[in-house]
Amino acid sequence: MSSFRKHAPAAVTAAMALLCLPTAIIASPIVIMYGGLGGHAGGGPPSTFDGWIATINQTTGAVTPIGHPAGVSRLSGLAFDSNGNLFGATQGNFPFPPVTPPSASALVQINPINGALLSNHVITAGGVPINISDLGFDTVNGLLYGVQGPNDGLNGQGLLYTINETTGIPTLVGDTHSFFASIAFTPNGTLYMAAADLDFNTGNQINFRLETINPLNAAILTSVSTPQFYGALGIRPTDGVIFAGNGDAHTLYTLTTGGVEHVIGDTGTTFVGDIDFFVVPEPGTVVLFTLGLGGLIICRRKRLQTFRKSY
Repeated sequence: MSSFRKHAPAAVTAAMALLCLPTAIIASPIVIMYGGLGGHAGGGPPSTFDGWIATINQTTGAVTPIGHPAGVSRLSGLAFDSNGNLFGATQGNFPFPPVTPPSASALVQINPINGALLSNHVITAGGVPINISDLGFDTVNGLLYGVQGPNDGLNGQGLLYTINETTGIPTLVGDTHSFFASIAFTPNGTLYMAAADLDFNTGNQINFRLETINPLNAAILTSVSTPQFYGALGIRPTDGVIFAGNGDAHTLYTLTTGGVEHVIGDTGTTFVGDIDFFVVPEPGTVVLFTLGLGGLIICRRKRLQTFRKSY
C-alpha cells in the first residue's frame, strides 16, 4: 500500500496490455486497484486463487485474478514502489488468523501484468527469518516498510521495519505495540495503520482501531476506534480514499479517517490479503482510452472464464 507514483512509458504500455486497451488521449490518470490473495486451509468455505495477484473493482469489490507467482501460498502484503515495481509479503499455507502457526515471510517481486515471480528473498532480522504481515511504500522518503505479523514465532508482533527491496533485509524502525497490524501511506507520507490486539484468554481480536504512525520511530500519533480489524489496507493516491478489507470475511470497504466503514461489496471466495494502487499517469505522448474500469476488467474476466468454471 503506497502513495502516488509516476510510471515510465514502459509501465504505461504494460498497463495497457493488462487491460487490453489501445492507446489514445485521456483527460485524467487511470487508477487500478491490485489485490494480493490468500485464504485458509480450513474452517470455512474454501478460498480460491490463493497466492495470486488480482485487480479489484473499486465500485463493487469484484475480483479478477491475474496470475500466480510460483511457490507463493498466500499474499498478505502488497506494495508498488515509485518505479512501478510490485512487491509482496508471503504467508505459509495454513488456516487463517486470528492465530496461526509461526512462519517466515519472503519478500517477492511480482510481474503485475501476468503474476510471474521475479525475485524471492526470505525476510530475516539478524539472520533469523521473521513474519511480515503487510507492506507499504512511502514515496516521500523512497522506502519500503513492513510490519511484523501475528504469525511471527519470535514475539515481534507489531514491530515496524524498512525493508531493502533488493535483499529483503529489514531495518528496525520501532514498536507499534499492536498484535495485528496492516499499513498504508498517503501521497504526502502519512502512515496509517489498522490495528488490533489479541485476547490471550479467548484467542479473539480486540481493541480495533485506525492509527497514524510516525514512520521515523513507529510512535502512535492519532488513534480512533473501528468496527473491526482490516487485514487489507490501501489508500487511493489520487484522492486519499482509504480502502480496507477483512480477508476471510470477504468484504471490501471504504474507511473514513474517523474510523467509519462503508461497504463496497463482497469479494466472494477470492479472499483479499492486501491492496495497493497502480496509477497510469498522463504521459506526454502515450495515454489510455477513456473507458470505465468495469469495461477494462471484462477482457481479463473472459480469459479466466473457462478456468473459473472448474471451481
